[in-house]
Amino acid sequence: MNSASRRQNRPPRPPVPKFRMTGAGTDTPDFLPPPRSEDSSFALSQDNTSVESEVSTDNDQYFSKKRLQSIIEQISHYAVVLDLNNEVQKCAIHFLQPELLEQIKQKKYNAIAIAALISAIKQLSLPITLKEILAKVPVSEKQIKKILFQIKVEKSQDTIQNFLKSITKQMKLNEKFYSICEIVLKGLEKYQLIGGEHENVVAGTIIKIASDMLFSGGIVPQIIADESKCSLHSIRITQ
Repeated sequence: MNSASRRQNRPPRPPVPKFRMTGAGTDTPDFLPPPRSEDSSFALSQDNTSVESEVSTDNDQYFSKKRLQSIIEQISHYAVVLDLNNEVQKCAIHFLQPELLEQIKQKKYNAIAIAALISAIKQLSLPITLKEILAKVPVSEKQIKKILFQIKVEKSQDTIQNFLKSITKQMKLNEKFYSICEIVLKGLEKYQLIGGEHENVVAGTIIKIASDMLFSGGIVPQIIADESKCSLHSIRITQ
């Protein structure tokens, strides 16, 4: 086969890319993409950071909602255990503000729920003691007090009065005795003698003072302590 025939049967060669050879011959070939600039790299980095931030925010919001829902479920459960009505539950849920939940985010859900119910009981001036509540729930007083410290509920005169009514009724003391207790309460408030004691302790102390005023020797302190759901030591210290 001569050279002419071989040239005819040879397959065609692929086209050779053309390079721009202008300048010093360092231009980018036509078939390559243009180089990425520093500005575009920075913009891409910012876009990735923005996406990661949005995902993180969405996750935080999701878990915050799940956490809040879990605490509310615990409030409903323990409200049944403690025989508390819907008004107490609603008041307890009202305390679950984002700022509070952020401060106590390491605490257990059941402890937060019980602390919120206790705060609601105080807010609504119900004559139920911490001792009575802790006897029915599986949390320690230490856990509860740490959370209660973060929930600001002012001591209410109504709560003390409700304890006085409840305790004097249980002890079968008459209206005259209760009226003396009210006079003692006003005197303690006037001279700012009510400190950080629990309302039931204050009520028990007032009953002891009133009994000493009305009866020779007064009522036996241990009886008052038992009806007030507090220790005899507490009443003696606050006198």
